[in-house]
Amino acid sequence: MFKRLILFYRRLIVLALVCVVVLFALVFQAGKLTLQEGESRFAKAQGRLRSTRYLPTWRGKILDRNGKVLAEDTASYSVEIDWDVITADRAREFASEDAKVSIGKERWQAISPEERQAYVDVFLQGRMSELEEFWVTVAATGNIDRKTLEHNLQLIREEVEKTAKFVWEQQEKAHRKRYGESVKFKQNPIREQREPHVVIPRVSDEVAIAFELLSERFDNVIHVEHSRQRDYPNRVHSVLLDKSTLPRPMRTFNVIEVVLDDVAQLIVGDVREDVWKEDIQKRPFKTRGSVDLSGYRAGDEVGKRGVEKSLEDVLRGSRGQVVMHRSGDELSRTPAQGGQDIQLTLDIDLQSRVEASLSPEFGLMQVQEWHNNLKLPNGAPLRGAVVVLDIETSEVLAMASTPALRDEEDVDGYPWLNRAAEGLYPPGSIIKPLVLAAAVTDDEFVPSDSIECVGHYFKNVKDAARCWIYRQKYNNQTHGKLKAVEALARSCNFFFYELGTRLGFEKLIEWLQRFGMSQPLASGLTKADASGILGHLPSEQDVEMLRNRGELAFATVSISIGQGAMTWSPLHAASAYATLARGGIWIAPTLVKGLIHEPLDLRLDSEGVSLALDGLHDSIAKQYGTGSRLRYGRGNDESTFNIEGVRLWGKTGTAEAPPYRLNNESEEIKGLDHSWFLVMASPINDVQPKFVVAVLVEHGGSGGRVAGPIANQILHALQVEGYLD
Repeated sequence: MFKRLILFYRRLIVLALVCVVVLFALVFQAGKLTLQEGESRFAKAQGRLRSTRYLPTWRGKILDRNGKVLAEDTASYSVEIDWDVITADRAREFASEDAKVSIGKERWQAISPEERQAYVDVFLQGRMSELEEFWVTVAATGNIDRKTLEHNLQLIREEVEKTAKFVWEQQEKAHRKRYGESVKFKQNPIREQREPHVVIPRVSDEVAIAFELLSERFDNVIHVEHSRQRDYPNRVHSVLLDKSTLPRPMRTFNVIEVVLDDVAQLIVGDVREDVWKEDIQKRPFKTRGSVDLSGYRAGDEVGKRGVEKSLEDVLRGSRGQVVMHRSGDELSRTPAQGGQDIQLTLDIDLQSRVEASLSPEFGLMQVQEWHNNLKLPNGAPLRGAVVVLDIETSEVLAMASTPALRDEEDVDGYPWLNRAAEGLYPPGSIIKPLVLAAAVTDDEFVPSDSIECVGHYFKNVKDAARCWIYRQKYNNQTHGKLKAVEALARSCNFFFYELGTRLGFEKLIEWLQRFGMSQPLASGLTKADASGILGHLPSEQDVEMLRNRGELAFATVSISIGQGAMTWSPLHAASAYATLARGGIWIAPTLVKGLIHEPLDLRLDSEGVSLALDGLHDSIAKQYGTGSRLRYGRGNDESTFNIEGVRLWGKTGTAEAPPYRLNNESEEIKGLDHSWFLVMASPINDVQPKFVVAVLVEHGGSGGRVAGPIANQILHALQVEGYLD
């Protein structure tokens, strides 16, 4: 009896010790959970009681220089659809329920998973067909094609699955740290897998109502929420053009109406509503559990081209965020912030007139019989660009390129290329005033001196480095002895061969760089602005190669008249002439108001600048000036410019062009030239130029004959819009 009692007490003591150990372990774990992990676990517990809703943001407006709205967000709606419909999980769940009902609950419990799946597959095809019909209906109601809709859905799936993978990885690490490998980790759906997602953003009132009705038909899996869409209210313009100002062969005494439905589209740009993987990778909405309210997710607007693209980070806003308790109380709110408004230097009314002047209806961008273009057929469309620059501020007032985006059928003409800012061409004779100013500044030419034109520059070589009139069709004429102003007005090649030779190849290149030929133009126009839209000039290696080949002398005379290995854009050319008009003060051109660049003084000799400007004036004002007359034949000519009340300075340019194809099926046409005309203008009583117009026509031929009449029309547009009053 005593022994049994001792055993009993021993067991009691052991049991008590076990209870103490267990109690200690529980107290230790409770302390750990409370003190060490309490805050994080409380946060997790609270998180399960919270829901987060994101408020839509809006892009900033784009305005023209006069405050007219070029782009803005307007109120609309977005269409959201439940996650399990997007993933087709609901269709699979319904197929499983169909299979269970078809064989009964008891039978379902008795069979193997493989047998169950076989039954499910019988019904799954029908459910997936219903789902496809659902998406077809959604696409038709939303006015988008099925392929675009599927692209949006795939982006949503990838974004959510990527987020879920990260969350599960973090949860599993915490799980294993707590329970070890013995307890299996279960992946529970994250919040994004329990909420609807935007599949069609920015729909109209009518479409939103249609989806509201559709939702009732499809078990309320469709949700319509307030959103925004991008509008371009000043894109459509009707312009009246006076055909009595056209060259005589085209002239009629009537006014035509040109209707444009995409004015400045290439400059202002537009947005795409399909977010790319690259966008999300650049700035994801969610990264490792954190949220960037300005990040990208499916359904966002993204700048596609032009200012919308180049200033995407400025125009893009930041979403708002509302955190709600399950009880319905609002816990926190972060207001949405819209993107910044941007005012351009562009005058949308002037821009529309410039674009209308380049339209097919007006006819100046088509080969005409009087162009004497022996390579291209009459009526063939021409491609080119125009830039209008305010000289004092270096602001871009207008910038047009043709073919425009409206000419989508002309895919061979690259209508998406902004030739005004990004097209690169050899300058031809339009660089001659720059060479003159440089030569005087470097004391390589005395303003009172003359140079005699003898037709060809190299003594024993008569068929190279010739003056443009030293040709058989002009009876091998020469200009004789010329002073600088007349040499520029007559565009005497020989005169500038000599100036270029005196300066030397490397000095020429250096001066052209100072005038911006190979410099970046941060106009705020394209993504290329980050590194700059660059022209091209020979490098040091190119110079050394030419020297070693004995070709440097010929390359020098070529460069001095704008031929050879050099290119720039019409925007570069306009900027260089504006620099000359400012007396040598370089200011990078801009398309954005308030984007001010530091002026750079090139320290040009004032007398050299005066000679250049006088030569440019005489080029248009004097009968012998290359920019003064449209010559249709012997004794048959007229003034290039028929605008009244203005003072003009200008220069023609004809530059060698690469081979050309009318279309992909046609043969290459060689021996064509690009046409240039640079003209500066001011009201008649102003002695300094106020505006510069650069015109470039690809493969057009004579600069004066082809580009000149276009420059004339742009001046008329400036006058109509009040700039030359």
